[in-house]
Order: sequence, then structure tokens, then C-alpha cells
Amino acid sequence: MRYDRGLAISRRHEELLNLVSSGAYSSDALAKKLGVSPPTIYRDVLFLKRQGHPIESVRLSAKWAYRLVGGNESPSNRKRRGTR
Repeated sequence: MRYDRGLAISRRHEELLNLVSSGAYSSDALAKKLGVSPPTIYRDVLFLKRQGHPIESVRLSAKWAYRLVGGNESPSNRKRRGTR
């Protein structure tokens, strides 16, 4: 059971990264697409940032959105190349 939960979270993180690498999404939009609450999206984005993924917040009209800076390259590949 614990494994299933961890696997579901890992999959959600992967899907979140795929979404923000393809464009800017608000927390509400990400929450709807991933079937979770906006606070869960906030926690997931914070976790992924701490793991080295260059996710930034951008202002889109009246709302904020998240997007991945520099495409979908993994943090380990960026470190090997010497970039962040």
C-alpha cells in the first residue's frame, strides 16, 4: 500500500513536470488536470524545486502560473553540463 502511494506521487510529479515543460499552468489548472487540490500542487512544485527542477512562477494577466525553465532536462544532466 505504501509503495502504491509513493508510485502515484512519483507519477503525478512526472506528469506535473511534463505539463509545465509544455507551457505555463496555474495551480488551479494543474490541480484539475492531475485530480488533486491546489495546495497539493503547491507542495509538489516546492518539492520538485528542491530536487533541482527549474520551475518558476510567472504572472499571466490576473493569475500566477508555473512553468519549467530550460525545457525538460533532468537536474543530473544540467549538473554534468555545468548549468542550472
